[in-house]
Amino acid sequence: MPTAATGPFSAMPEVARDIAAGGVSTASVSALLNPVDVMKTRRQVGIQRGAIAECLAAYREHGAWRGLWRPGLSSSIIRELLYSGCTKGLYPLARDAVTPKNQEPGLHHRALAAALTGLGGSVCANGPDVVKVRLFTEPGRYGGFAAAAAEIVRTEGLSGFFVRGVSASAPRGAAIAIGEVTTYDHTKASLKMYWTQDGTRQEPFSLHVVTSLITGLVATTVAAPFDTLKSRVMADDGGRYPRGFVDALGSLLRQ
Repeated sequence: MPTAATGPFSAMPEVARDIAAGGVSTASVSALLNPVDVMKTRRQVGIQRGAIAECLAAYREHGAWRGLWRPGLSSSIIRELLYSGCTKGLYPLARDAVTPKNQEPGLHHRALAAALTGLGGSVCANGPDVVKVRLFTEPGRYGGFAAAAAEIVRTEGLSGFFVRGVSASAPRGAAIAIGEVTTYDHTKASLKMYWTQDGTRQEPFSLHVVTSLITGLVATTVAAPFDTLKSRVMADDGGRYPRGFVDALGSLLRQ
């Protein structure tokens, strides 16, 4: 049974607390690991240097803050607040909605709920995601989040901001949500019955650590191809991949 919340957040509805917790926690991690995301995205869009070489070049040219942490940082935080807030915060609600009454949710119920929230979160966060990828790959082109968003809307229209790359980001969102939320939920439920602490069936910290490690491995593996396609489409202004996901996939397969 869930424990009643106490303190300043006790008056918030449970779903609102889940959305806030999911968004803020993931946004904090994304901010901390922003340099890794910058290097990953630059490699995905076709920069020929290796990740370490690109990292050293950015550090020598602009320093640690401007070269590695600052590019796209605000976009990354906004994107995670929206995407992870929806994906993780609405997942329990979606899982309960797709599970028949008086039944424990099965793996297929968890997968369906994760796919639905992942798709929804990706659509909600598509605009900040486009800006994030542009700032990661061309940090000198834009002055920041607001300037990049304004230029994208001015030169590519509202569709360039809200729809660009959604054909790649929506499947990616569903895939990573299934890999993340479903794996975590199902793995913890499966291990919990064997994982005891002081003779009880409580949830020790070690259970969450092991479950998170398994979840990270699965989610990263599942999302990798979709993530590459998403980055390539969002970094493009429509000239290289006019049909989005289809053109990016065809180009990648021909390489």
